[in-house]
Amino acid sequence: MKFNSAVLIAKFAALSSAAGLIKRDDQCSCTVEPLARKDCGYIGINESACVSNGCCWDPSNVDGAPWCFYTASGGKTTECKSSESYSCEVDESSRTDCGYYGINESECVSRGCCWAESSTSGIPWCFNSKKNVNPEPSPEPTPDPEPTPDPEPTPDPEPTPDPEPTPDPESKNCPADEKSRVDCGYIGVTKRQCEAAGCCWAESETDGIPWCFNEVGKDIHIEKEGITVRFQKPYGWSTVNLWAWDDEDNNVYGEVWPGKTINDIGDGWYSYTFPSDVSSVNVLFNDGNNQTKDITNIKSSSCFKLVGDNVMKTDDCGLGPSGCSYTITNLKTSESGMTAVLDLEDRICEKYDIDIPKLDFQAKFETNDRLHIHIQPTDIEDYPHNVDVPEDAYPFEIEDGPNDDLQYSYELVDGETFKININRKDGTPVFESMSFIFERQYLEISKNVDSNSAIYGFGEVFGPYKRNSENTSHALWNADNADPVGQNLYGSHPFYIEIIDGKAYGFYLKNSHGMQFSIQDGLMTIQAIGGNFDMYFFMGPSMEDITKQYFQVIGAPALLPYWSLGWHQCRYGYRNIDEVREVVANYKKNNIPLDTMWIDIDYMENNKDFTYDAKNFPVSEMKKFVNELKSNHQYYINMIDPAIAKDDNYAPFSRGMEKDIFIKDKNGELFLGEVWPVNLNTAFPDWHHPNIVEYWTNEIKLFKDLAMTDGNWIDMNEAASFCNGACNSGSEDSKFKMGEFNPRNPPFAINNFGYEAPLKTKTLDMDVQYYGGLIDYDIHNMYGHMESIVSYEALLNIDPIKRPFLLSRSTFPGTGRYAAHWLGDNHSWWKDMYYSITGMLSFQLFGIPMVGSDTCGFQANADEELCARWMALGAFNPFGRNHNGLEWDNARIRSQEPYIWPKTAEASRRALAIRYKILPYMYTYLVRTHTHSEMILYSFAALWPNDATALGIDKQFLVGKGILITPVIEQGKTSVEGYFPEGIWYDWYDHSNVITGPTYKVLNAPIEHIPVHIRGGQIIPTQGPSLTVYENRNKPFELLVALDREKKAHGILYLDDGISYNVDGKFNEIEYNVENGTLTAKGSYNYDEPQNLHEISILGVSSKPSTVTVNDADAQFEFSNNELIIKNLDISMNDDFVVSWN
Repeated sequence: MKFNSAVLIAKFAALSSAAGLIKRDDQCSCTVEPLARKDCGYIGINESACVSNGCCWDPSNVDGAPWCFYTASGGKTTECKSSESYSCEVDESSRTDCGYYGINESECVSRGCCWAESSTSGIPWCFNSKKNVNPEPSPEPTPDPEPTPDPEPTPDPEPTPDPEPTPDPESKNCPADEKSRVDCGYIGVTKRQCEAAGCCWAESETDGIPWCFNEVGKDIHIEKEGITVRFQKPYGWSTVNLWAWDDEDNNVYGEVWPGKTINDIGDGWYSYTFPSDVSSVNVLFNDGNNQTKDITNIKSSSCFKLVGDNVMKTDDCGLGPSGCSYTITNLKTSESGMTAVLDLEDRICEKYDIDIPKLDFQAKFETNDRLHIHIQPTDIEDYPHNVDVPEDAYPFEIEDGPNDDLQYSYELVDGETFKININRKDGTPVFESMSFIFERQYLEISKNVDSNSAIYGFGEVFGPYKRNSENTSHALWNADNADPVGQNLYGSHPFYIEIIDGKAYGFYLKNSHGMQFSIQDGLMTIQAIGGNFDMYFFMGPSMEDITKQYFQVIGAPALLPYWSLGWHQCRYGYRNIDEVREVVANYKKNNIPLDTMWIDIDYMENNKDFTYDAKNFPVSEMKKFVNELKSNHQYYINMIDPAIAKDDNYAPFSRGMEKDIFIKDKNGELFLGEVWPVNLNTAFPDWHHPNIVEYWTNEIKLFKDLAMTDGNWIDMNEAASFCNGACNSGSEDSKFKMGEFNPRNPPFAINNFGYEAPLKTKTLDMDVQYYGGLIDYDIHNMYGHMESIVSYEALLNIDPIKRPFLLSRSTFPGTGRYAAHWLGDNHSWWKDMYYSITGMLSFQLFGIPMVGSDTCGFQANADEELCARWMALGAFNPFGRNHNGLEWDNARIRSQEPYIWPKTAEASRRALAIRYKILPYMYTYLVRTHTHSEMILYSFAALWPNDATALGIDKQFLVGKGILITPVIEQGKTSVEGYFPEGIWYDWYDHSNVITGPTYKVLNAPIEHIPVHIRGGQIIPTQGPSLTVYENRNKPFELLVALDREKKAHGILYLDDGISYNVDGKFNEIEYNVENGTLTAKGSYNYDEPQNLHEISILGVSSKPSTVTVNDADAQFEFSNNELIIKNLDISMNDDFVVSWN
């Protein structure tokens, strides 16, 4: 990231420290107070990796304080010189001037100089440290015409020429002779303040010569501004009072405690400006009941916020010459929204790049629950890298809805400063912007985050489900990054949900550029390296309401085939087709369910797409194998990578060249990377090209004709490459220059791979060209998304009858409309098992509910205990697959199929028996993700947003809304503590074992066992269990009814053929309800389900009934331990029915 020491010092230095001599070597030291530290690493970084990256390391027991952090100056140790070179212990007589006439302490220190006042005339207060030379004399230097590669160059040995020349005499009548200058300002006045007052500005190296002076014949004198203090009102405070005193304890403001209420300037900020004769002041803020610590020795205008119990200085409150604010002009309003032009006027922001002076603003009240705000450059034709995401990424219309009862309010006033402050209908704030910056290659928006709020989403990232509200930071940049904690991974989803006081809202930034997402010191900041602000706000108020509203914008998840809910098996490293056959046979031999067998790139000839290895996976044997699977009603999937081998004798490459569908480099030549094909470079399909669907359809069809697959696995589609940019390029990328668009080296560096790696790391060059003038810099994050769209269309072209099944590694908002997702190349480590839960829960929010991890881990070696626990957990992944890798530590990874170890096999049988039994229930939720925008897995936060404990639970989850899973995810444990929210919970294995929440409970969990509980009030339809989905669907149905405290329950069952793309109304949807001792089933029936309802179990019945009737006919029943079991039923699943007991 661009480094600004002045800003970082101001932002992260605690104000409780006393003022005094500031040493340059202290700035470069690693002595930084815990709460003042700026994170330099990532979650899980160790000391060695931290120090080698130029960061400081110091473990701390202060909650939220990073152990790996930047130096006191905000830089890295590699950027600091030795302490001797920067010593400020300089005798007054030996001081050499490091500033300019009128420089103040803040400006001095920000230049890397020493500061110490002196009573001796002629002694500089701002001076060089030992061996430090005078930097440029300008207090506001501009970039040299040809800047050096170092973004923060070491000052030249001799002062450089004045970069701010004497004002043009044609524009102002400024005296040319320095001796004729008449002072216009005061000590410390800035160039911007000077020129804004109509005065001349020109620096001088001559003592006593003013830099801010009058035009000839004028007599202007700028009055010195008083010190302004601003304070951000903490959550729960009623107002902000100021109590102030000088260094001699004389009262300066507020004669009687608690002082006086100061000016509310909006956006949660309160402000007061002291008289200009106040040069130093001490303050504290309060509301009469709460108060801050003393803030002492304030000598310049400053802004403060409360972080925990500590007062921190901040630079995001609008003080000073930031110039980043836009003025609202030409505002027009209507019942459907607002338009305006946002004008920077003559302000200069240039935080990282050139400003965009005018912006077109539009707010659309699209529905009662959805607000759409779109902001782009007014002269959009001049800013091709700030346009919307390509239309082909969302090939459907977003439907608007009623907007006659808006659940939000958003107002603007012509002539005022632009802010994004959104409230609920009742006035409750949900989003209050603190910063808004729009530059060509840098966009920023930030908001305050209350410590009591809970935030979820903004991924893909390996980490806790609930985001850390004090210390979160990672990039959004799709990368082949093998699941490190806290770094950017395979997908980018700039969408989050925040729960405040039990109510949730959602935010989505529709932008495909790289981003940095952070929550630091109570401030959430989103920084993008291009694009525009295309923002959606969803009012919820529940988490599920928000996902429904969000999916209307990005597209609802795909309707996937029933069989995809069965168990899947794969590994990278099956040596031949006979070994694959043996795996399938061993599953059946060990009575472990298996529906789909997968093969990684091992099947390919020299790792080329659309080929079979003639020796180990010959086409003739592959056809036999596929036929064997089909005869057992099982399925086959293999991998397709996007990269195509550059080989003129390789037909897919030749046909691609003929259709001109490959990505080009910046010169229009074929771009070449390197992926898996042996000893060959690779070309990359351009998913935006008009010929791409025809090309991709043909290649997949020809391949399917060899051996029919039932779906496709699209991997390495970030796009991943083994080269950093073009493999055939040895040139270095040019450094960024202000005013020049630079996709290879943008001015702001996102934390790619956790260390600000170049954007091209393990992928394409940023200036490669796609059809229509697009470049990778603008659309990198949607490469895999576009492959999913094209592949989905290709599969439908080949077989328009069946539902396509795709599994994609790289994702973007809307990918779930076309594909499922697995969580990438994890490890056979216990923490990775935990993060598989948080990843699955996050992707429920991202619109890709069919998700799961590589069960037992992809990299490293699993053992019996780990794999037993993970198989039990994996049985409740929406997408359940055991998959591992080829090598680890230069040795072949051991096999980890669930039958390898006895205890793992038993754990797998038990857990998968539950999965297959509840398949009708899971399939109903799978379908409803498509038809009703629901989820398959539910977090505690989604269902109990008013339960403060539930908001942070991410080691448990629910399948649907009725089945609670409490896995063991710690090594060596034979029990697990689970949290049970409000309600009644029935043990799956022993229905008489009932837990009443909210409460914690320690559960017995030997290695073969995973605790499962049924939520009171839910009705679970079941079948089986069997060893395949096909066998399961040919078993009779049962109903498991779990009554709540009010003796009520509810459930839904959806039935269709499970494979048709166009259901065409041929389905049954049955709604079950229990109330007053009666179970009713009512539905619509347009599908002929052959299996009948065989048994009903009702949990929580208070006493044994005297009679039970089914459709008014007496029925046989059993009763024990408050469970009523009605057996030997023969109820059609194609009709309504009624069951009663008294």
